[in-house]
This record gives sequence, structure tokens and C-alpha cells, in this order.
Amino acid sequence: MKYDFSEYPICDADMWVYLWLSDYINRVFDKYGKLVFADVVEQEILEWENGDNKYKDIAHFFKACKVEEQVIVINHEEHIEAGDRLILEQALMDLDFKHGLRNSPREKDKGEFVSALYADHFNIPFMKTNDNSFQDGGRGKKEFPELRIKNWYSLVEEFSVDQDEKIKIRRLIDEEQKIMKRKHETYKVEKKKEDLLQAFADKFNGKRL
Repeated sequence: MKYDFSEYPICDADMWVYLWLSDYINRVFDKYGKLVFADVVEQEILEWENGDNKYKDIAHFFKACKVEEQVIVINHEEHIEAGDRLILEQALMDLDFKHGLRNSPREKDKGEFVSALYADHFNIPFMKTNDNSFQDGGRGKKEFPELRIKNWYSLVEEFSVDQDEKIKIRRLIDEEQKIMKRKHETYKVEKKKEDLLQAFADKFNGKRL
């Protein structure tokens, strides 16, 4: 099915997580009908399937919404003409990203910049978190000065029913961010240990052969 992407906002990965954690996602769907995501961002969201059990539904719900066509994903090979892809990939290279519109190997902050490029290309508003890159003075703000952006704070203002809910939701997201950060740091340490053990085992087995 073909969509007019300009009719719906595009989201970064962190915004999807915040909307899911806050349970504001259905309010957003009620207002906008659909949400758009870059293909790179979809990959980032689906990585939650491999993480902590508490957060697996971040990915599962995304997939369910995609089946229901509440979530639509811009695939650069399908939805963007070859000539325009070259222009977008050159823009990413100018921003110091090395692998074009693909996200393999993964590059830090790529999802939000690809989302910004797609938002600019298709003339759609960008719903994102409060990352410094797209605040005044940030790299994203400098590269996309005309981009229409709604950050997490503005969405809380828009979709909360009263001041008490605003305070509750902000506190919830702050606490969840801290938990996620701790889990991520623990994962990195454990992954480094696993990689070292695997390298040692490979070296040992190589000597035996």
C-alpha cells in the first residue's frame, strides 16, 4: 500500500520507547492515526526483542502496530528513488556516518539523523526525544533549521490530562531511563567478558588443531 508520508509524524526510537512506557501511544494514534518510522529506527526498536524481558513488548507492540498499519516504515530502497538516495547518503557522509542509509554496522545516533533526513525529504513533522543534537546549538538543529520538531516535553504537555499526570509521567520516564542505563552498562560489561572468553577459546582451540 502506498502512503502519503506527509500526513503523519515520524518518530525516533527513543520517542517510541517513551510513548510505550508512558502508555501515551494510544492517545497519539487516536490523534494522528499512524506513525512513520525510518527503516533504521525500526531495526533499533526490534533490538528490544533480544533484551530484558521487561522491555520485550517495546518491540512486540511495534510489530503488532505495523501489522495493523498504525505503524508505517519508510524503506529507503522501496520508497526513495535512486537519485534521491544518493543525495541522502551523501548528506549522511557529510554528517560523518560511514555506511549510507544502512545501519549495519550500527552507528551511534544514526536513527535520529536518518529520521530527520526522511522528515525533510517527505515534508513531515519529526517527533523525537530531547536529545541535545536537535536542541538550539546542536548539530541536528544546525543541519535541519527548518525541521518541525515536537520533543518529549511538548508531547507530555499536549497529551497529559492534568498537571498531576504530567508530573507522574515525567518521573516515570526519568526512573525508567536510569534503569535502562544501568542495564545497558551491565550488558556491555558482560558482553565484553563473553567476547574475551570466546577469543581465548578460539585461540586455545586453534593451537590444539
